[in-house]
Amino acid sequence: MASMNPFRIFCRNCGAPAGYDIKRQTYCCPHCGEVSGIDSVKRSFVAWRQLQKKNLRARKAGQTLEQFACPTCGAQMVFEAGEASGTCDFCGTQLVRRELVSPEQMPELIIPFFITPKEAKERLQAWAHAHGKDPVAQAVLANMDKFRGCYLPYQLVRGPVDGRVYRDGGVREYRCAGFMEGTAVNTSKQLSNFVLDEMEPYDWSAVQQFDYAMIAGQKVKLSDISDAETEKRVLAEVEEDFRPTLEKKLDTQGIGVKLQSGNLLAAPALLPVYFICTKHLQAFMNGQTGRIAATKFEWKTSRPWLIEPTIYTLLAMLVAGYAYDWALEVMALFGVVFGIIFFAVFARGATTIERLIMLKSDEAKASREGGQLKIAEGKGALPNPFDTTPIFYEKNEAGQAVPVEIRFNSPWRTISVIWNMVVTAFLPAIIAGVIRYVTMEPGELFMDHFKPLYGAAWYVMGVFLCLLYWTKGVRLDAYDHPIIYELLDNGKKRLMGSRASRKLTMFSMFGIGQEKDANGKTLTTFGLLRMMGGMGCFFAGFLIFLLVGSIAAILD
Repeated sequence: MASMNPFRIFCRNCGAPAGYDIKRQTYCCPHCGEVSGIDSVKRSFVAWRQLQKKNLRARKAGQTLEQFACPTCGAQMVFEAGEASGTCDFCGTQLVRRELVSPEQMPELIIPFFITPKEAKERLQAWAHAHGKDPVAQAVLANMDKFRGCYLPYQLVRGPVDGRVYRDGGVREYRCAGFMEGTAVNTSKQLSNFVLDEMEPYDWSAVQQFDYAMIAGQKVKLSDISDAETEKRVLAEVEEDFRPTLEKKLDTQGIGVKLQSGNLLAAPALLPVYFICTKHLQAFMNGQTGRIAATKFEWKTSRPWLIEPTIYTLLAMLVAGYAYDWALEVMALFGVVFGIIFFAVFARGATTIERLIMLKSDEAKASREGGQLKIAEGKGALPNPFDTTPIFYEKNEAGQAVPVEIRFNSPWRTISVIWNMVVTAFLPAIIAGVIRYVTMEPGELFMDHFKPLYGAAWYVMGVFLCLLYWTKGVRLDAYDHPIIYELLDNGKKRLMGSRASRKLTMFSMFGIGQEKDANGKTLTTFGLLRMMGGMGCFFAGFLIFLLVGSIAAILD
């Protein structure tokens, strides 16, 4: 491990940068294949931290740093002796000098400022002018006199994560594992971690061990939250960084994530930030890359689960309109009836998402050409050389957790769903046709006593059942019965599980087989009907009566 950057792990065999193999769940070299192992990396990291603290205490002699504490917001700032600021940069209150800073209060890592204050201010103004009609941009321009630069306290986090993820409304949990290449968690209670997240990432290859000389002439803010709150923030931050990929994997924004992070490497650090901080505005610029994020603390509430029931309700109205010559009364009636059904189905276990409204620039990377600052913007401006895509795990027949690929749709599954819907919609006609064929007298025509149109009562109910099956039995139940392939070492895939474990049936709309016991074993129960109690029994009886009556009517 390099002494200047403990987050850069090198192969002990060939010296090349080592990455984390998520599939094998260990650190290994992509060049020679040498395995470093998680425990050895953690031991080296702990040893580095102990050595760094010892060096800081040794270099403390002769340093002239003093600490200031804001009596209003609690911000703790560090300045060189004799340097004073009349007001707190975070809330405007007069600062009060406190005791000298001890080495234990200082961080262990630092990323130096790359962009000068003059360059940063010009960039922020140009960015705000480019978004001049946006209220956030206007607030930034109105508060440029409060523009400051400061080293902010963070916890740098890197390492493997393991946990569980589930979809809203689903009953199945999936085990997933991944790797956080570099996550920065702010440990300042005065500043919004949500906004600071949006000005990341940093270029983690530039991380250096902290030295007092590196903060000369710069203001430094110290961490002012507890260790317990820091740990809570770290886990929440890791979950948020992990979430977008998992949402893509499970094809929805409505997911729950429960992660474990016992093997993460974490160390306190100072990161360069330019900012404007007022009661109603926080704007930040990454002092290394130039990325910008700002907010006026307005929140947007979204309910992604509303999309599908809305679409299905509109489709039901269009079908009714086509069948009844676009009669508005009939369309409205169908919209109300089916809307209640669809929204009730999708609302179960649904999640409401609240997101902070922010104005931000694209991912950025700063460089210099001939002394002039150049900032490249766009997705992938800071590419990650290692693949950190999460991998799912399932137990095989031997009870071992193996890496898998999860799919929810396939051509055969689509054909099966269509077949189930056709059979359900025309079930009385199919049964009546079989009975008619078996009971036909010699010389009779098949259609003599076979009137398929007389089953209209069931056909109407059949359309309702097919819609319920599509929304609940397919769109929801399919995610609890995935198609799973084991990822083999030779690069090939092997289908896992029994056919029954991935089969969808019409009965899934009634909740059959969707409940689980304490050990996670699926129980075959009439979930929805049992939950409905007497109404469930009545509904089941009504379906049987309607089916038998339609069969009798078709047979004339």
